Amino acid sequence: MAEYGFGLVGCGAISGVHLKALEMVERARLVATCDIVEERAQKAAEEYGADAYYTEFNDLLARDDIDVVHVTTPSGHHHVVSIAASEAGKHSFVTKPIDITLPNIDAMIEAAEANGVKLAAAHQFRAYDSHLQLKRAIDEGRLGEIHYANAFVPWWRPQDYYTDRWQGTWELDGGGALMNQAVHRVDLIVWLIGNVVEVCGYAATRAHDMETEDIGTAALLFESGAHGVIQGTTLTYKGMDTRLEVHGSKGNVVLTSETITHWDIEGEESLAEERGRDEETSAADPTAGLSDGIAAHAVQVDALLDWIEGTGEPFVSGPDARRAVEVILALYSSQRTGEKIALPLDPEAEVGF
Repeated sequence: MAEYGFGLVGCGAISGVHLKALEMVERARLVATCDIVEERAQKAAEEYGADAYYTEFNDLLARDDIDVVHVTTPSGHHHVVSIAASEAGKHSFVTKPIDITLPNIDAMIEAAEANGVKLAAAHQFRAYDSHLQLKRAIDEGRLGEIHYANAFVPWWRPQDYYTDRWQGTWELDGGGALMNQAVHRVDLIVWLIGNVVEVCGYAATRAHDMETEDIGTAALLFESGAHGVIQGTTLTYKGMDTRLEVHGSKGNVVLTSETITHWDIEGEESLAEERGRDEETSAADPTAGLSDGIAAHAVQVDALLDWIEGTGEPFVSGPDARRAVEVILALYSSQRTGEKIALPLDPEAEVGF
């Protein structure tokens, strides 16, 4: 069995999930960590058994024993590390969103293709059993014709989450509640239902001192003709669980967080479960519930290694991860112009609102 050396760039809050996931992947070995804050890079290296740590990511990329680079820097910096990794002959596994502008993402995809390496994104919720069951039901036609699908992320973040930080800035976060918090649900709904061809929506800052939105709401038209609604917030009192709904001609399915809470499909027994009130989520605390995603990250890393070896496909490739970002950017464009926005977007169009 081949062993792959991994490097991780960006030792912030989400990095622990990626590092714990690597411990679960038999073919993976952590070689080095990197962060502009030396203490964070050193702590991560020591805690997870890396051989070395760096404050300059190019020093990490210069190592011959690193095959794959985990990119967990601020979102607007992902392309910088990923492109450099590709040019150094390394594969990339990038946390969400893959980046915050279409030109950046396109440059990442082009760099990987030009250098014969792989580019995958971490959208771990696709690997949860509940979402996989729903995906199979849709793909097998068991819900019949899909009429509409909705995703809601009614979360809360305090002001200090945004004050003097990169979160909520156009430069590094690329947006607010939609681009940072809701992007996973946007990814899920596009993965489940298909490409979006038109977006109309609103975004606003109502409860925080920040550059970007703390609430965004979009109406979607899918290529199939199905409708959809996406809403993401960081201003919901105390925060509430996410909700994903898919409604077809032969059934309705609802997931609350990652639990199937309603499963009514013609001719099938219900798969619905009771959801515990005290289950930990990220609804009000960005660090809560992260451990739930470790195994799902590990599954996606394993899939990336299969892709590298030519024996499988990634959960989320670079072009696939691009779709969710494009939908969110279309909503921002709709807020800015007051118009319905057709997809695909012009990659050079104005960003923000």
